[in-house]
Amino acid sequence: MKMQRQLLTTGTTSKNKKGRWDGSVWYLDEFGERKRKSFSGKTQAEVQNRIKDYIANFNEEVQSLNETSNCPLREGMQNWLEVFKYPSLQRTGYDRYEVTAKYQIYPYIGDKAISDIKGGGYIE
Repeated sequence: MKMQRQLLTTGTTSKNKKGRWDGSVWYLDEFGERKRKSFSGKTQAEVQNRIKDYIANFNEEVQSLNETSNCPLREGMQNWLEVFKYPSLQRTGYDRYEVTAKYQIYPYIGDKAISDIKGGGYIE
């Protein structure tokens, strides 16, 4: 089961033995596993700015995923096909995916919100 990514800390900094500054941010990934993102720099301010930028980007990604989960499956799946699958497939493979979606998926659940679709064929 996929979870929503979540920040666990706002970041910490410390000076290492070599005189450089290290920083880290802890978060939960999509699978609920605890992960750490590390940063390094010559000054504490540099590391704090990197942490601040990372947290802002992290929050934007989470917000974007929340917005995507409320869009209809038809829109989300078509975007996935065009952005992620089209570059990696030969034309015939892409056409097969597109036709399958158009005639076998969209007529039945294409207008449902992505967040309402559950595994095992259950739709709320």
